[in-house]
Amino acid sequence: MKITIRKLGIIQEAQIDLKPLTILVGPNNAGKTWLAYALFGILSLYSWDKYVEAYIEGKLSETYQLLDSALQKVLREGNATIDIYEFADNEGEKYFQKIADFAQKWMPDLTRTQLITFDEMRISLDLTEAKEAFLEQIKLSSLRTSIAGGALRIRKRKGEKTVYIYTSESDKRQITEKLPAEDIRERVIRDVLKILHQSLYPNVYVLPTERAAFILFRFGSRRRARAPFLADEKVRNALDALAKAIQQLPELEGADLNAIIDPDARVVTGPVGFFLSSMDYVFDMGTKEVEQRGKSAKDNPQIQRYMQLSRILEQQILIGGLNFSTPEPEPRRDLLFHPSPDIALEIPITSSMVKELAPLVLYLRYMAQPNELLVIDEPEMNLHPEAQAKMIEFLAMLVRAGLHVLVTTHSSYMVDHLVNLIQAAEHEQGEQEALADMFFLQNAEAFISQNDVSVYLIDQGKAENILHDGKINWSTFGNVSDQIAQIHFAV
Repeated sequence: MKITIRKLGIIQEAQIDLKPLTILVGPNNAGKTWLAYALFGILSLYSWDKYVEAYIEGKLSETYQLLDSALQKVLREGNATIDIYEFADNEGEKYFQKIADFAQKWMPDLTRTQLITFDEMRISLDLTEAKEAFLEQIKLSSLRTSIAGGALRIRKRKGEKTVYIYTSESDKRQITEKLPAEDIRERVIRDVLKILHQSLYPNVYVLPTERAAFILFRFGSRRRARAPFLADEKVRNALDALAKAIQQLPELEGADLNAIIDPDARVVTGPVGFFLSSMDYVFDMGTKEVEQRGKSAKDNPQIQRYMQLSRILEQQILIGGLNFSTPEPEPRRDLLFHPSPDIALEIPITSSMVKELAPLVLYLRYMAQPNELLVIDEPEMNLHPEAQAKMIEFLAMLVRAGLHVLVTTHSSYMVDHLVNLIQAAEHEQGEQEALADMFFLQNAEAFISQNDVSVYLIDQGKAENILHDGKINWSTFGNVSDQIAQIHFAV
């Protein structure tokens, strides 16, 4: 899938061909993270939610004829069908382009900026190469929704092309006598467009550069139930005066002081907020959820493989193991790292590498699903060169296991070693097994075809494809090395 982005911060124009493994390299402040986060916003459910909300509220000019006709039939007769395959074939590219056009509206919220405008930003999507896979995922999708206790049901079975919308009651009353037309319209639009959106990538997860710090918020504090604040008389009087003053403000009439002043409020970018939500989800998992994950792994070999990969990451890169201090979530629950069986370390006192990679272990163990997109900002942070080389092998293994990966990086070890993985993939299967012993993880599943990889140099406001004929042509680090050598000989 090709995505062209113009006028995004420092980036004037960048055309990115998203492959199963996409790597963005380049100097600092070149726009790599901005580009990665914009792609996260467009491809994740973040943009779907923003777009659908505006569409339902009538703020957009476009319409979808097949969808509108089905809605009218439901409101009139209480049932309808939608050929979702035909709808995706005819309207899918239009939908994603409209999603991209609407990015101008939600980018300030995603980036949490009030100083930068995106009025000149333009994004275009070309789904030509991805359309066949997109339509296949439409067919494989499933849906099971009930509204108002089953008064209206929306169903799609895996492998079928039809979405069924119907009332479960036997009487002939119009559906609008049971449910408000607005509620029916909103639910149908959300469900149908969500199928379209998730047929490119079921979910998009992001590991931002802030992950090493923010993982401490969830697992490093040994949280206790909040103790009552013991204020003296002067403090209590001051708080009472503040509360009365707030009540006198017309726009805040009836507001509660605690609702306005939230000591736990966090103002972060959209990707960081999504990362925090993901860690919240993992933290709140208990025995029941873990058992369900295990059951999913038994039914789906790919999920089983992701759990195996989480152990490979622990054992061969982290050189240890991660687990929770308690099987059920509770205020004092910690994530513990075991560098050896008889030693347990809380996350705050582990190495920076453990803090950096623990979220990836948790994602693979508890959340990863086939065909998802994982965005990682600088996976090499705080990693020894050998660990960086292992990391690019591991990322290639994730791709071979059915995930899509987009990374930004400054690591010459990762980029240069990627060439070795591409060249190794060109050998016959038997030769690959012999070659694997030379590599860091000693696993031929790290060998990846060039057809599944794209590498772009982001610099001077543009994106340049630097992967050609199994070689990556870049001079970002080479130029610096040459300059250091020149200085050495000069002095």
